[in-house]
Amino acid sequence: MNAISKETAGRPPRTLVVGGGPIGRYMAARLQPSGAAVVLHGKGQAFERLASQGRLTLRPQDAPQEAQTIPLDCSLRAPAPEGWDLLVLAVKAQDLGAAGQQFKAHARGAVTLLPQNGLPWWQYLGAGAPPLRLLAADPGGLAEDALPLERIAGCVVTKGLSISEEGHLIEARVPSDRFALGDVVPGSGASRLPFALMLRAGLPVAMSEDIRVEKWRKLLINVAFNPLGALSQLGFGEVLDEPEGERLAHALMAEAVAVARAAGLTVAVDTQAAFARARGSRHHRTSMLQDAQAGRPFELEPIVGVLLELAQRHGVAVPTLSTIYGCLRLLNFSVRKGPILQVLARARAL
Repeated sequence: MNAISKETAGRPPRTLVVGGGPIGRYMAARLQPSGAAVVLHGKGQAFERLASQGRLTLRPQDAPQEAQTIPLDCSLRAPAPEGWDLLVLAVKAQDLGAAGQQFKAHARGAVTLLPQNGLPWWQYLGAGAPPLRLLAADPGGLAEDALPLERIAGCVVTKGLSISEEGHLIEARVPSDRFALGDVVPGSGASRLPFALMLRAGLPVAMSEDIRVEKWRKLLINVAFNPLGALSQLGFGEVLDEPEGERLAHALMAEAVAVARAAGLTVAVDTQAAFARARGSRHHRTSMLQDAQAGRPFELEPIVGVLLELAQRHGVAVPTLSTIYGCLRLLNFSVRKGPILQVLARARAL
């Protein structure tokens, strides 16, 4: 009996994907060939349009002629909590606490897959070491209260996705695309079902020996290119065209590595591979840039705030991270107030 039938007694696994952004749409669309019964739940006008159409256009960035139209079962209202096998909370990291509370009952009987950016609230919980709660990642402890650690599969997504103005999901395809999964509580088996489904769906998925290390590796890329993309309004690799952009990216990554080392990370960190990936995805808009351009708050605390929290705890000097954090706070404030959106609207009208 395979991993899927073990978990679901031979019936199609019932999968609820929460979050109408790029990751949520992509997960819902790509999991369908696995044989899972997938429902996508979201909110907002863009998701309402998607739900009314009942289908998603998935378009490769490098080959628009290969666009696919994929039917989607979309729900504007949160489905009843009973009977789910897999719950994918594909919301922004800063929204995870509220989403966890809303879907607390759903999570009791399901495996929960968490594909957020940044260091997660569970990074130093559930692995046997003395617990450390990252306040920047889960203020108020809402996610920890809602989601049982032993039923969580951590997920690191290395995949460029964005939504076009016409609502198409744009997929950047590069050789380093990867989904890494791992049990938050080692040996719990929580990752078994999502891994089997993603493998059956043909996604580039790998089971990680230590998902916490994978979270650090992804963060060390995000902390350089997400903030600089949002501040400059440039694509993933375009920030390196300006010498100051490259200098800042190296400084941010070096400070983040110093924090990671102080916090106990011992594995090798290939910073050159991160820069190579950026140069290979020059025009991809990072998630923080997409949020800034759409007028949404971005994942500041889980990507940068957690590093400042750990730096303070371990006595590591992080002057560049602190300065960029302050600039991002101002940009986030401008996004909420509206000025940056007015500038972007005028630029698009030219």
